[in-house]
Amino acid sequence: MCKMTVIARAAPITERRFATSMPTAGSPTPPMVACPSCGFRQEGKGGKCSRCGHRLEAAGLIYHHEADGRWTVVRGIDLSSLIPKPRPQRRKLVSRRALAISSMLILLGVSLNIWFWRMRADSVRRESEEVAIYLAYPVGRITPQFELQFQRSEAGELRVSGRTNLPDGTELEVQVHAGQVLMAVDYPVIVSAGQFATRPLLARGKPFDLAPYRVRIHADFGKRWQPPSVLLIVGNLGERLAGPSISRKDSAHGVEFEFIQDFVLEH
Repeated sequence: MCKMTVIARAAPITERRFATSMPTAGSPTPPMVACPSCGFRQEGKGGKCSRCGHRLEAAGLIYHHEADGRWTVVRGIDLSSLIPKPRPQRRKLVSRRALAISSMLILLGVSLNIWFWRMRADSVRRESEEVAIYLAYPVGRITPQFELQFQRSEAGELRVSGRTNLPDGTELEVQVHAGQVLMAVDYPVIVSAGQFATRPLLARGKPFDLAPYRVRIHADFGKRWQPPSVLLIVGNLGERLAGPSISRKDSAHGVEFEFIQDFVLEH
């Protein structure tokens, strides 16, 4: 009986490699959080420590590792200043439409001001031309008329007043004579609302006696003697004045007016 020797060949041992997931450079690494109680570092996914179950505090706290292994909070850190804040955008103070309306209103206001200024200038120019024509060619005649009153006070002061048709603003000179002697004079006596009145007069510093007197009212009409408002009515040289009390001795300087009336002071 023969013996057979069987040689078993072992299969070649092949190396098995298992694929493991390696973190790539582009994949984000989850943040690691240290437990404030046991110090175990772990991913901060849950709200408690996976080892001791201690509550994981929020980020922004500084911990101190005590001798017994506990972690205590030293102080909090305010990280709000590190949060990027949105940059405020500049508001458009005025929209395009509002700007256009404002420009139109400003242009309209300037145009109206120019128009009013031109109208006023034209009006002043026309008025000046009319006044110049009127002064150069006066129309109509004025005959001066007077109604006089004489009042003597208890102290002997005399007051001469009256009414006239001369224009308001006319400057008069009022003289009181006793015969050929000048006793009192008042100038200027201004006509206002068709009336005039002198100040209280004294006869050369003394009271007026009960006696006859003569009043003389005198006025010169020219640029040197009367205001423009009066000359506008009677003419620059008094051309519109007429009557027996008007004398034209010097036509270059205007006319002269004189009114004389006798009166007697009685009780």
